[in-house]
Amino acid sequence: RLQIELSQQRMMQDIPQADVVITNPSHYAVALRYDQASPGAPIVVAKGADLIAQQIRMVGDANDVPILEAPPLTRAIYYSTEIGDEIPAGLYIAVAQVLAFVFQLRRYNTRGGNKPHIDAEDLDIPDELKRD
Repeated sequence: RLQIELSQQRMMQDIPQADVVITNPSHYAVALRYDQASPGAPIVVAKGADLIAQQIRMVGDANDVPILEAPPLTRAIYYSTEIGDEIPAGLYIAVAQVLAFVFQLRRYNTRGGNKPHIDAEDLDIPDELKRD
């Protein structure tokens, strides 16, 4: 039990460094970080369901981590990864679209211009990674 609590504390401490929290709007949440300087795919820094998902959203929000509602993508990441894992190759395109949106949103918030838009329903999730 103590080990679970400690790992949850560590996970919550990693959320401020995340690039985005993706939600399904209330049942699931995953936080991703992408290090552009290192090779490899984005990493899952936090994931949770129900109360843990709510805490992930709250910590993300309190630390100005963008929160995006994308239910199919959230469920796909939640069910196909563990904390510390890279996202599966089948989700590279969808996650790249989300991260591009987030980086454009940051630029918009600092410099203005055209506000970026993403339609989460248009994100392509391979059938083998879809979960209801």
